[in-house]
Amino acid sequence: MCADRVNGDDVRTMVREGAKKRMSFAFCLDGSKDPLLMIQPGKKPETLRNPVKQAGGTNPMAWGTYVVRDGEMEMICEQAPGKMITALKKFLQRNRPKVNVLFYDDGGNLLDSLKPEGESKGQADVDDVSATGIDASAVAPLTRRLKRIQPRIALAPGPLELKLKRALSKSVKLINAGRLQEAETLIVVIERAIARIGKDRESADKSMRRGQREMDQRSLGAQVKRAQALRANVARAPGPARDRLDRAVHVAARLLKKRDLTGAQSVMDRIEKALTTLV
Repeated sequence: MCADRVNGDDVRTMVREGAKKRMSFAFCLDGSKDPLLMIQPGKKPETLRNPVKQAGGTNPMAWGTYVVRDGEMEMICEQAPGKMITALKKFLQRNRPKVNVLFYDDGGNLLDSLKPEGESKGQADVDDVSATGIDASAVAPLTRRLKRIQPRIALAPGPLELKLKRALSKSVKLINAGRLQEAETLIVVIERAIARIGKDRESADKSMRRGQREMDQRSLGAQVKRAQALRANVARAPGPARDRLDRAVHVAARLLKKRDLTGAQSVMDRIEKALTTLV
C-alpha cells in the first residue's frame, strides 16, 4: 500500500478519498513541530507508523481509520493522545475540509468535533462561560453538563443541530447573566432532545432524571441554608413560641434529610409566617 503525506492543500483530496472507501491515517508533529499527516487505503493504521517516522514524525502519535458519508468525516482514533487530537483538529480547521469532522475513540465515544468554518459565528460555547461574582458551586454542575452535551449536538440532523447550538449558546449567556434556573431549564431541554434522537447513551427519561437530581441538589442546598437562617431567628423568639417553632425547624430538617423539598418548604413557609406575627 502507498502512504501519502497530506499537506494543507491536500485536505479536500483526503476527504474525497474517504468518500470512496475507508482509509487509514496517522498524525503527529515533526521535529520542527509542524503537523505531519499521512493516509493510505485499508484498515491497518498501525502500518503507517514506520512511514511517518521516516518522514520525520515524532511521538506522541495518533492513528486510526476514517470514512466520509452524509457530509461527515468520521475519524476512529485507535491511538488517541488528547494533545494530538487537538493538534489534528487545528490542522484540519486551518485547511477547511468543508465537512463536519467527528473524532471517536475505538469504543465509539465521541471525543471532539469540527464544524465547517462559519457555522458557529457569533454563538457562545462552553468555553465562553464566565460567571464572575456568581457562586462557583452553582455554576460548576451546569458547566459540566454543557461540556458533556456540546460534542453530541454535532450528531443531530441539520435543522435540529442549529436549534440546539443556539439553545446551548443561550444557556451560556444565561449562566453569565446569573440566571441559573433559566439556564438549567434550557439545558434539560437540550439533554432530552439529544437523548430522544438516540445520539446519547442515556434515554430521554434517564437524562431527565439526572437533570432533575442536579436541580434538586442545588435546590436542597438553598433550602438547607434557609432552614439554618430560620433556626437562628427562632432562637431569638420568646419562650413558648420558641419551643414550638424550634420543633417545627427540626421537622423541616428531617424532611430535607429525606429530600422531601416540597414538604420542607411548606413547613418553613409556616415558620416564617409565624415569626412575622411575633415581630
